[in-house]
Amino acid sequence: MTAPPIDRHFALRKLHSLLGIVPIGAFLCFHLWENSLAHRGAEYFTEHVVLKIENMRFVTVMEILFIALPILFHGIYGLIIWWQSRSNVSQYGYFRNWMYVLQRITGAIAFVFILLHVWETRIQVLLGNLPKEDLYEKMITVFSSTWLQIWYGIGIAASVIHFANGIWLALITWGITIGVRSQKISTVVCAGIGVVVFALGMGALFGFNPPAN
Repeated sequence: MTAPPIDRHFALRKLHSLLGIVPIGAFLCFHLWENSLAHRGAEYFTEHVVLKIENMRFVTVMEILFIALPILFHGIYGLIIWWQSRSNVSQYGYFRNWMYVLQRITGAIAFVFILLHVWETRIQVLLGNLPKEDLYEKMITVFSSTWLQIWYGIGIAASVIHFANGIWLALITWGITIGVRSQKISTVVCAGIGVVVFALGMGALFGFNPPAN
C-alpha cells in the first residue's frame, strides 16, 4: 500500500508559516534588541554588538543559511500567496478578514524594508564599502533624515505586526488553537508579544537618534 502523494502547495505553506517564526521572527526580536543597545553609545555598540557578531566563526555562512535564504523564501512565497488569494472583506468585514489583508500588506512592506536595510548595511560591509566599525555612525547619519526616521518607523511597525499576527495564524494553521476560546487567548498573547517587540524596535530607532544636547 503506497502512501498518498504530498500536496506540494500545502507543504510549502507549512514551511512558509514555520520560517516566519523560526528563524525569521526570532532573528527580528534579537536584531531589534541588540540595536536597542545603541543608546549606550558608539564605543559600546561597536564593541559589544558589531564586533562581537563579526568575530563569530562562520558568521556569513550562518547569515546566508539561517537568515537570508529563509527571508527570501518567506517574502517571495508570501507574495505568491497574496497574488493567488482573494479577499472577501468587501462582503464580510470581520476583524480577522481585515487582519488577513493587513498581514499581506505588512508582509510586502516589511519585505521591501528588510531588503533595503540589508543592502544599506550588511551588504555594504561585505562589499567593503562600509567598515563595520562605522555602522553606528552610518545609522546616526541615516536617522538624521526625518523622512528616513518615518520610513524606518513604518518598516519596524509593519515587521512587528506581520510577525505577531503571523504567530496567531500559525497557531491555527498548525492545529494548536482550534476553538474560539483558545483563539481569543492567543489574540491577547500575540498582541502582547507585538507590543513588546515594537517597544524594542522603538528603542532601536531612538537609540540611534539621541536627543540634542
